[in-house]
Amino acid sequence: MIRKITLLIVLVFGLWTAHAQSFMGWQLRDRYFSTYAGTGFSGYFGDLTNNHPMSNGLSNFNFGIEARLFYHLSARVQYTYYRIEGSDSNAKDSTYNRQRNLSFQSKNHEWSIQGVYYLFKYGGKYYKRKTYEPYVYLGVGQTFYNPKAKYNGTWYDLREIETEGNTYGKSTIVLPTGLGVKMTLNEFMNLGIDFGYRFTFTKHLDDVADNYSTNYETGTVEGFLSNRSDQIPVINQEALSIMSPGASRGNGKTDGYLLVNFNIEIYLPGDLFQSKKGRKEKIIGK
Repeated sequence: MIRKITLLIVLVFGLWTAHAQSFMGWQLRDRYFSTYAGTGFSGYFGDLTNNHPMSNGLSNFNFGIEARLFYHLSARVQYTYYRIEGSDSNAKDSTYNRQRNLSFQSKNHEWSIQGVYYLFKYGGKYYKRKTYEPYVYLGVGQTFYNPKAKYNGTWYDLREIETEGNTYGKSTIVLPTGLGVKMTLNEFMNLGIDFGYRFTFTKHLDDVADNYSTNYETGTVEGFLSNRSDQIPVINQEALSIMSPGASRGNGKTDGYLLVNFNIEIYLPGDLFQSKKGRKEKIIGK
């Protein structure tokens, strides 16, 4: 399924690129290219969200490059570093999750290719752009994740410990989708605000997916990190009594995450991708 989705997106992107060769009769040196970078906030949705999805403070950084292809469409390639976290300490008292007492933090990396649709028609020159340019986007990418948890002052890699008795991959395919708006600062710069959500194909962004491991003995670090329900006072005796090896630990659903970014965008020189000879000819022609 993932291969089919990836193949479809690559095919559509290829058709866009091919058709763009004749768009407005542009040559490569005349196209609208820009680069951007920014920071913002990140959040995650999974077993340990507990109505507190957002990470504390500024928690992501991104940069990318964008090229206009059609009157309303462009393509961009983006890299993002982001931090997500979650804890059952945020759950309501006396609930199952509060007694479960699990937590995690993960510092992740993402790359993606995105198609961007602008609501307003492109004027043909970057300096003729609208003061505000709202847009929506959809893409495909990959994120690399590594959930960790703290125990007795030390951070442990939960993937290596195999808290549920099985291993899982270090990355997953993601489908970025979102919306945003760009606001003109001057002739060459924009301020952008971008809201995006990532659909993933993994249940393990937070290391919580299925059942408690049956492989660990009590009293070991592995056992403590797998089942932490007895490391706090009894809040829900009924829940505590069923939190045992082989019992349900997570809801079995895939995780997701969101990114809220504030970016500065700069338009690149029109002859950036032109040869030195072509640049000289252009100067002579003037």
